[in-house]
Amino acid sequence: MTGREYQPTVHHLARAHSRRLLLAAGAAGDLGNWEVAKPKPNLQVLLHNDVLEFRLLLPAGKDVPPPGPNPARQAYYTNIHDNLLGIRGSRLLGLWSIDPASEEVSIRVVRPIGTWKWRANAKLDIDFVLPRGVDTLENLEFVPTEDLEQGFLPFEVDEDEQDGEADAGQE
Repeated sequence: MTGREYQPTVHHLARAHSRRLLLAAGAAGDLGNWEVAKPKPNLQVLLHNDVLEFRLLLPAGKDVPPPGPNPARQAYYTNIHDNLLGIRGSRLLGLWSIDPASEEVSIRVVRPIGTWKWRANAKLDIDFVLPRGVDTLENLEFVPTEDLEQGFLPFEVDEDEQDGEADAGQE
């Protein structure tokens, strides 16, 4: 089943086997706090950890697939929920691919923060390849590439408020 006409079936089978393996890993306690969500149409593979979600998708070539016109998918891609729930409310995408030479599976983790059109640059604020080893994964550390002190908040903050000296409700 290597021809192009079989690709939809192959991808469907890959999702089914992924779900089966993830469910077995979860039953054995190997997923930590992550749980496999009940499948929706087309056997999507979705993991959640409290309100943090991780959806496995097949990339569009080497690109992050755009959200398209579907409002539900656009809401998932914009990650507006992290404003209400903090960063733990993020909705991540795991883009799986298979190296043709080594047949190794890799998963690229991205956090989309907006919508874009086909073949345009994806709007992402997190983008890394998931390490294969547990030790490497446990030692991952977020190191910002931009100065988060300047211009990070979408509103102006007085220096007194920033230092926590202002009283709420007083002028």
